[in-house]
Amino acid sequence: MSGDTREMYVDPLKGAGAVTIEVPLLEETLRDAKALTEGQKWSEQEGLQIIFVNGLYYLRGERQLQQVPGWPDGLGSEVQRLTTELIDMQSKYAVMKFRAFTLDQAKQVLEFNVVGLEGENRLSAWRLQKFREDEELLRAELGRLKEENEQLRQRLALFEGQIEVPRPRPGFVRRLIAWLRR
Repeated sequence: MSGDTREMYVDPLKGAGAVTIEVPLLEETLRDAKALTEGQKWSEQEGLQIIFVNGLYYLRGERQLQQVPGWPDGLGSEVQRLTTELIDMQSKYAVMKFRAFTLDQAKQVLEFNVVGLEGENRLSAWRLQKFREDEELLRAELGRLKEENEQLRQRLALFEGQIEVPRPRPGFVRRLIAWLRR
C-alpha cells in the first residue's frame, strides 16, 4: 500500500453502476455456491456477488504474488495471510458498495414518493379549506332562511284569526269517494 488515504474518503458510489451478466456454470458449481451462501445466511444474490468478488481478488492477489521476485519462505506465508485478509476486506467493501448503491436508489424512490405525497397533502388541505368555506356559506344561508321563515310565521300568525279556513261538510268526503268509484 502506498500510505495514501485520500481514496478512503472518495464517495464510494461515484461512478457506480450495476451490471447484470449471464455466465454458464456447471450445475454442481452453482449448487456448491448456493450451499455456501445458505450456510453463511446470505441472500442468493449477495452470496454470488461475494463469491465472485472473493474469487476476483484472490486471483489478483495470486498474480501479484507471482510477480514478487525471490522472497523467503517466512515472508511468503505472511504475504499470503495479508493477501487473504486484503481479499476478504475488499470483497466485503464491494458488497457494502453495492448495498450502498441499491440503498441510494431506494432513497431516491422514497424521496420521489415523499414529494408526491406532499403535493397530495397540499391539494387535500386546499380542498378542505374550500369545503370549510362552502360550509360557512351554507350555514349563513341556513341562518338567513331560518330568519325569513320566522318572519313569515309571525306574519301568518297575525292573519290566522282573521281568515276562516273552509271545512268540508260532514259526509262530503264519503259521498265524493262513492261517486268516484262509480
